[in-house]
This record gives sequence, structure tokens and C-alpha cells, in this order.
Amino acid sequence: MMFDVLAQKLHPTPQAAIDIPQAAVLILISRGESPSILYTKRAMHLRNHPGEVCFPGGMWEPGDRDLSVTALRETCEEIGLPASETRLLGCLPQLHTRAGTPVTPFIASFDHSFALSPCEAELDSIFMVPLADFRRGIQVRMDRFERHGRVFEAPAYHYQGYEIWGFTAAVTAQLLHLLAGLDS
Repeated sequence: MMFDVLAQKLHPTPQAAIDIPQAAVLILISRGESPSILYTKRAMHLRNHPGEVCFPGGMWEPGDRDLSVTALRETCEEIGLPASETRLLGCLPQLHTRAGTPVTPFIASFDHSFALSPCEAELDSIFMVPLADFRRGIQVRMDRFERHGRVFEAPAYHYQGYEIWGFTAAVTAQLLHLLAGLDS
């Protein structure tokens, strides 16, 4: 039920042609008794963003029909979850990273019992944060970022030794805002 109502509040999956470098991430929410958001922690040996918490995803490639395919392909590569095991619900508005890369966040649900497996070349771990924990309050601060003379704010969350901040936290906050609207 929650997923059907959430899907109505999301943007439809964009089918536009890709003409500039872009990325996509997949925000996975587990189906089950305690819905949770899936996060990954990037491997420490990576050149870009080592050790940071993020969503599965990456850059669009010419073989990808659209950005939803990018998000689903990258998710399968990173955590072993095939597209056939997800239900794509829609997407949030495109955001830009601090480096200026446009990123489209897609939202999907999946069965929490599916056995996930982190790609050791890219990830140190996969973890889940129950939506109930966000409601209980795991936000520890608000960060301020400046880009092209504009100031942006994003929360930072701590959960069991993981820090969720920056772009990932900003997208999480957007999703949590939508989900809070479902409760009223």
C-alpha cells in the first residue's frame, strides 16, 4: 500500500535522450514488516569518494536506453540485485553533485530477503536503515555547501557507525519528506 501511494507522488521515469554526462542512483526500500532504505559504503581503495556512504548507481553508458537502465544496471553490478527483483516506482527531481554532475535518483522497492552481495572491487559493505529509525531521529547536524554562489543545506545522519551526508543525505531527506506526507 505505502509503495502504491509513494509511486503516485514520484515523477515518472524520464525517457529523454542523454546528451551530457549524467548519473543515476537507485534508492531501494525493502518490502516487509520494517521498511528500510538500502545504502552502500564505497571501498576505501577507490580514487573517488573512498569510504563514503551512497546509493547504488553510477554514470550513464551509451548502451543504457535511459537513466533508469543505468541505475538498475549499476545496482546489479554493485550489490547483485537484478532488475527483475525490483519494482521501479518513479524518480525524484534530478540533483547535481558538488562537482556539478547531474544525478537522477530513482526509487524502487525490493524483497528484503533477497541475498545481496557487495562487489568487493567497489564496496566495503551494504547496510539498511529502517524508516522508523529516521523518524526516531538519527540526524546529527545540518551541513552547508556552496556551489556557484548558492548555498545548499543537507542533513547528516549517523546509524550504527555509518555517516550519511552530502548528496546521499540530501536525497534521503527528499524521500523522507515525501514519505512523511503519506502518514498524514
